[in-house]
Amino acid sequence: MPSPDVISIASGPFSARIRPAWGGRMTHLTHADVGDVLVPTEVDAFEPWNWPKAGAYPLFPYHNRLYGARFVRAGITYDVSPHPALGADAIHGPAHRRSWRVVSQTETQVVLSLAYEADAEWPFAFEARQSFSLDPNGLSIHLAMTNRADIPAPAGIGWHPYFAANLACEASTDAELAYPLDACDVPTGQPPTPRFTTILSATPAYTKHFAHWSKAQIVQGDGSCLILEADAVFGHLAAHRTDRYICLEPVSMAAGTLQLPEEQRIHTGLKILRTGESLTGRVRLSI
Repeated sequence: MPSPDVISIASGPFSARIRPAWGGRMTHLTHADVGDVLVPTEVDAFEPWNWPKAGAYPLFPYHNRLYGARFVRAGITYDVSPHPALGADAIHGPAHRRSWRVVSQTETQVVLSLAYEADAEWPFAFEARQSFSLDPNGLSIHLAMTNRADIPAPAGIGWHPYFAANLACEASTDAELAYPLDACDVPTGQPPTPRFTTILSATPAYTKHFAHWSKAQIVQGDGSCLILEADAVFGHLAAHRTDRYICLEPVSMAAGTLQLPEEQRIHTGLKILRTGESLTGRVRLSI
């Protein structure tokens, strides 16, 4: 049976909508008292290469910019399809542009899966899963990636939410380290340096990349506080802020990791999965 176009789940004050065919996206997350937690997705059609800056989507098997749409693994150079708007570069992996399948569904939970076959966008087969569970206190997202290739393959998992927060909202994270960035806001490969503030500045159009974090939060004008936490596997946090939203993205490896020499990648979170091996983790949102 085909997956339904829109899935709705709810618990207590929380309600959410998910569109499996739209790259496994959560298009809406609302709280009865607070309002929109995520920027609501308002488009009527999904364009895989021009996705809406709204809702939240999965990041498999890498995130952020991949320069030259190329990387080396075990001495072999692999090319992937570049993003049409980024010249020669790729970005955010292919999973959020593919149609996902509904594995199970209840009033408060939905589980999606993606059986990815190696193609021009990624050279290694994998299976990805997302589980969204609502309870009266918040949302839990369980992510898993299993290597289905017949050789060891690189793997990363993450989640890319667009939180509804303008520049009047206070945002912060306890991340201890920040990466030096290049002109495209990608880590340069130099070691991260200590942070001496928890504040995420209220200025538009910046991206930062952090490590060693356990919590991030956004305080709304009504005093309500959104708290983001994640398992230790999500050792890195990407933050992107504009005048209408802030993205706080828990990710298992630092952006730019696939560009590094192979011997350095383990220090920035890249996992190499054997055939049948999995990478899993949980992200938690609460108000």
